[in-house]
Amino acid sequence: MKLAELLIERAELQRRIIQTSARLKQFAVVQEGDEPAVKPETLISKLYSLHDQLEGVIVKINHANNSTEFAPGVSLADAIVTREILKSKRSVFESLSKVAEIQQNRYSRNEIRFVTTIDVENAITATDDLSKALRIIDSKIQAKNWEVEVS
Repeated sequence: MKLAELLIERAELQRRIIQTSARLKQFAVVQEGDEPAVKPETLISKLYSLHDQLEGVIVKINHANNSTEFAPGVSLADAIVTREILKSKRSVFESLSKVAEIQQNRYSRNEIRFVTTIDVENAITATDDLSKALRIIDSKIQAKNWEVEVS
């Protein structure tokens, strides 16, 4: 099985856990004298099973990420950390440039005037540069995910 397939399986298990949890909450309380459409015990049992499956998949993914070389001296896990840091940095600069771009309309001279304290063009350029680096590393990670065999 390819690592990418395991990642798809993880996403599906996470989705099913969310759905099952929602159903459990729905049937946890019923009007007195009524029976729930599905027994909560059944859903709890299913949740335990889904979580056990998810744990096994995540362990396999983590093992593959740690043992797979992404680049010389860099594991796939390290590359994923780099990708997450790039996402975080891009998010900061993106929100910063959006806030700084906002024009404050004043209707009279007595209103408070706001001024931008950063170079908006530099923030936008940083966002663009980080986005490009993020796209590059993300596409390389995705490609590697389809190359790696997981037992």
